[in-house]
Amino acid sequence: MNTISDILMDIDRGCLANNMIEDCFTYRIVYFVNEGNNGKKYYLDSSYRDLRKSLESIIRGNLTLTNNVVIAETTVLKRGKCTCLQSRSYSFNLEEYFKRIKGECNSNRNNQYCRYAG
Repeated sequence: MNTISDILMDIDRGCLANNMIEDCFTYRIVYFVNEGNNGKKYYLDSSYRDLRKSLESIIRGNLTLTNNVVIAETTVLKRGKCTCLQSRSYSFNLEEYFKRIKGECNSNRNNQYCRYAG
């Protein structure tokens, strides 16, 4: 299961790899809300210090029992060029969340995500 901290660490690695001072840019978060065969693309602009709040808002505001939310990329404009900071996209759905709190494991993931709630 993905977490917002995973995304933030990935963005920080992207900033480091691109030799960026984090507070000097506006970040554009591109995300999709997918339900069945329909998906809609959205974006949200954020400062570095508000990235966590912005990601939480996207997920809380759009995630339901019948859809999933994918944080596709986080970009900045650096010297007039769009630079992507995420190494991959991150999907969120409530089915994974419910499995996690019930203590069920997904065998494809690291053991740290397979702890029992309680």
